[in-house]
Amino acid sequence: MRRLLVAMISLALAACGTTDNSGTIGTGGTGGTGGGVTGSGCSEGGGFGLECNARIGVFEKDSGLAANDTYAVDPATITDQKSWTFAIRNSGNGNLLYDGVEFLYSAKSPDEGAKPAFVCEGPGGVACGGKWPGLAPAEKGGGEQTFTIRFNKYADGIDRTALLRLRTNDKQTPTVSVKFSTASGAPRVLVTPEIIDFGYVEIGAQKIVEAKIFNTGSGELVVNAMDLSSLDAERFAVIVDGKEYAAGASVPFEPALRIAKNDSVGFKTLYTGKDDLPHSGAVVLQTNDPTLTNEGGPGFKAVPVKANSTGPCLLVKPSTVVFGATGIGTKGTRTVALESCGDEAVEISKVAFSAAGPGEFGVDWSKLSETGGVEPTATAPITIPKNGSVMLTVTYEPEGANPVQDGLPVPDLAELELTTNTPAKSALIKLEGVAASSDCPTAIITIQEGDTVVPQTVLHIDGLQSIAPAGGISKYQWEVTQPAGSVGLFLPVDSAPQVTFEPNVAGDYIFRLRVWDQGGKESCFPGVRTVKVLPDQAIHVELLWNTPGDPNQSDSGPAAGADLDLHFAHPYGSVLDFDNDGKADPWFDAKYDCFWFNKNPEWGSYDPNVDDNPSLDRDDTDGAGPENLNLTLPEDGMEYAVGVHYYDDHGWGPSTAEVRIYIFGQLAYQVTSQNISKGDMWYVADIAWPSANVAGKLPPSGGSNYFVTSKYPAPEL
Repeated sequence: MRRLLVAMISLALAACGTTDNSGTIGTGGTGGTGGGVTGSGCSEGGGFGLECNARIGVFEKDSGLAANDTYAVDPATITDQKSWTFAIRNSGNGNLLYDGVEFLYSAKSPDEGAKPAFVCEGPGGVACGGKWPGLAPAEKGGGEQTFTIRFNKYADGIDRTALLRLRTNDKQTPTVSVKFSTASGAPRVLVTPEIIDFGYVEIGAQKIVEAKIFNTGSGELVVNAMDLSSLDAERFAVIVDGKEYAAGASVPFEPALRIAKNDSVGFKTLYTGKDDLPHSGAVVLQTNDPTLTNEGGPGFKAVPVKANSTGPCLLVKPSTVVFGATGIGTKGTRTVALESCGDEAVEISKVAFSAAGPGEFGVDWSKLSETGGVEPTATAPITIPKNGSVMLTVTYEPEGANPVQDGLPVPDLAELELTTNTPAKSALIKLEGVAASSDCPTAIITIQEGDTVVPQTVLHIDGLQSIAPAGGISKYQWEVTQPAGSVGLFLPVDSAPQVTFEPNVAGDYIFRLRVWDQGGKESCFPGVRTVKVLPDQAIHVELLWNTPGDPNQSDSGPAAGADLDLHFAHPYGSVLDFDNDGKADPWFDAKYDCFWFNKNPEWGSYDPNVDDNPSLDRDDTDGAGPENLNLTLPEDGMEYAVGVHYYDDHGWGPSTAEVRIYIFGQLAYQVTSQNISKGDMWYVADIAWPSANVAGKLPPSGGSNYFVTSKYPAPEL
């Protein structure tokens, strides 16, 4: 058997006597100021009691989704007033206490008077500030507290920003901030895969490669046209929304494709093999992304396409150069490796800063021996042979101090564009630096896999490029802010100069690095890199859980934590009707239920080239999760079932489970269960396809929001 059965461990639970300033903890609903609690199943330490840990969660009241860090408020879409109401919940086992509540907003116009543009109302409708009443754990009737941010529109065109900051005794997330800004937000286009590569296609055969256009920004992404003129019309075609467009020309979209933030649109590229010669080009998207200024014109995004050959290919390492803190009046230098990754030589005919200008950045041409120490031109380009590389030296010489925002300096930024003979036609090098009044060690982070990855990508994170003015680096310290429910760890340890980290939950991961020089001087500012983890499958399901009785849910080993299992069932799944809803259950069907015993079932087409089978890519047996499931090509006309089975508590007691369902990278459904116990089966939701409608499953008897069957008769596997 895969699992080890151990005797149930009995824990003596002591009461937790922590209280707020008034001596009581709120347990009620909206205001969160109900009656006090007498214990929370934990203690302050000693004996066999469990440590009290509060866990704060902030959710949008209407949607139930986790609150964003920043909300873009577009006054043009608001008639007079708009409100956002949020719920605070405590999923821990200790009482949630507030060290302070700050609402930061300053009126920008005398017209605001007694009616500020941004207003915050806390529990009970009182103005935000000071200390709020505490909140008991949800499992002890803690309910929720609510607060509301209200925006009053002023048609004066002035940008306004408000920030609510909550400081609590949550040890994992001691500070939670929600920011609002009247900047309407800007879209950001991301295309996966970055290169449409058909590999080798036999003569007479056809092959389709699917891609997705993601909007990772905060404003609506608009795609007006798709330029296919660089592709051979006899061999290539592109399919968008079921309509096929021949290559060889520019294709306008009428109406334009509109992609909301965190949403995506898919397209397919078709190649017909007519010979065995290499063919390449690019799909060029015309968008409203304001950051795209160097790929053929404003808003143009080129996606290289290749078949039967790679052609010229350029890798820029690193693509983002971080100078870190550099003394005013001194010059920092960094080298960038330009590597040929194709089977033809790369030619770089121009290296120039973007329209925004270089600012305090520059290029040291004297180090470029390939051109005789001068800037390349169309007649005398940088030539990089197959498998070769060239080192480009960039510089940063700050002239004055940087402005400070939220306690951190606002970095100097610039972009360096390389004009090439590759299908993409150009490449960008982003430059970032911060002025320092005195030389400090500089923490520099490089991430081999880039800034956008799919869940379960092992990140190789390197701090060895960090520098010190004298004596070298003697100490490293890594930190990460990760999405709720993620418990990723730095390996081998968080003090190693090079670490790996596996993000298993979708969301933003903010990595920070502090370094010390040989004299014990710490870097003036930490190095910071953000990695966005986006599922790229049609359906991505995550299961996480919280077991208050387990004092260390991040440890591993046999019986080290509670074992819950994610189930994903095909509508053909059919077992006996154990949940008494009048139809056969799909759970534990030998073929049509995908779970730990059946991780890669064969569904739909038997053609191995049709990726219509689900895959349980991560199974966690010792506490907290996550478990991840993916399905790339769902079958039309089907309704898939999502469930959670509490396989074994290993003596740690009840748990609450959280399920997140993503559709094409966008969070479509999120729900947290009531307490469930060993043997329980929770029927979470159904996913209809192709509508992608996700509906929570309710019990046939009504009354409860959760369809849980106690002591579900799971087979011995």
